[in-house]
Amino acid sequence: MKKYDVVIIGAGIAGSALGRLLAEQGAAVLLLEKSAASGLHSACGGLFDKPYFDRYVSDTSLIEQHITKNIFKLPWGDVEFDCDQVTVKRRDFDKYLALQAKEAGAQLFNLTSAQNFIVQGPGKVRVYLKRRGGTNTETVECKVVAFADGPKSLAAANSRFYPKKSKKYWAYAYAYETDRLPEKHNEMFVYLDPELFPWGYGWLFPNRKESNIGVGTILPRIKKNGALKKKLHYFIHEYAQTKSLLDSAKIVDKKGGFIPMWLNNHFSDVSQVVLGDAAGMVSPLFGAGIDYAFDAAEACAPVILEALRKNDFSQLQMMKYDLAVENKFGKDLRKQMLLARIIIFSQKFGKRWPIKILAVIAFGMKYTRWNKIIIMLYPLLGKPRLINDDRQNIKHS
Repeated sequence: MKKYDVVIIGAGIAGSALGRLLAEQGAAVLLLEKSAASGLHSACGGLFDKPYFDRYVSDTSLIEQHITKNIFKLPWGDVEFDCDQVTVKRRDFDKYLALQAKEAGAQLFNLTSAQNFIVQGPGKVRVYLKRRGGTNTETVECKVVAFADGPKSLAAANSRFYPKKSKKYWAYAYAYETDRLPEKHNEMFVYLDPELFPWGYGWLFPNRKESNIGVGTILPRIKKNGALKKKLHYFIHEYAQTKSLLDSAKIVDKKGGFIPMWLNNHFSDVSQVVLGDAAGMVSPLFGAGIDYAFDAAEACAPVILEALRKNDFSQLQMMKYDLAVENKFGKDLRKQMLLARIIIFSQKFGKRWPIKILAVIAFGMKYTRWNKIIIMLYPLLGKPRLINDDRQNIKHS
């Protein structure tokens, strides 16, 4: 039986970043990816804050576009923020990160899925693997197993991570890549409009040669019979704000997937950690998750390395990762979760209310107190006005 310090299930952004950080410090790491290469089946986006790119990537050719402005399209007008973000092709970016982990010393198995795991005690975990096309199950042993395997994580077998698992606040999104680019290549657009969804949005951002466009909403808003896909086609062919650009565009790629926008209660247990989408580390307001994936890897790696040095894989030791997450971004995400609950509840009073509340909460610095009142009463008092001289930067997370 092969033995490792850490087995990481999932070679997406969170898993590959963690694998690299551990391997660089001499840990024996096995990184598992069920697809032929990382990033082939990533859900939708590829937009995140540029400082993360600069920390992890030396090959600037992976940047599709440098985004310097976010424009939120609201029913009463636009709200703009300066930003410092990049777009990437996830199939290229994720593959690069996995290969960087391999170059750092991690062992990378593609076309290999984890079928099950058993924690026999602190520092002793068995993981059962299956290679695609193979008939036999292979068993490996490790001191820590890290779940970075997305929304439908194998970690769900541990009730500590998902004691009351509910998809009430999860979202689903469809995204296409088209061969038409907006006029300005440094801008990304988010469309918040009850004509699309009472709670959800459409988006458009440019890559080098294509645009990434998509729509997403929470699962309770999705009806059967392909309603969300129909909404995407409406966004492309009929929606007034995007029709002129997208209606005649050629679709070159299609994606779709669950977005688990609800943070787990816990991220660790005896010899176990969970991170990235598998832990619900996604903004419940805007669906952003890439930044959090890097943050989680950076919070997790020191805890695992300390556990290896001390030979201590107890729950008490591993919970240092939970504390690091809470201090790094968990508290902010839990505030967003509370706001998301309020916004979702507001749908009971009309389809405009979720967008109104989001605008006052997320973009409040752009409006005076009186104009916030105008937003809440829109359209009775007309359109609110922005504060002209207030141009604050926004981070994607």
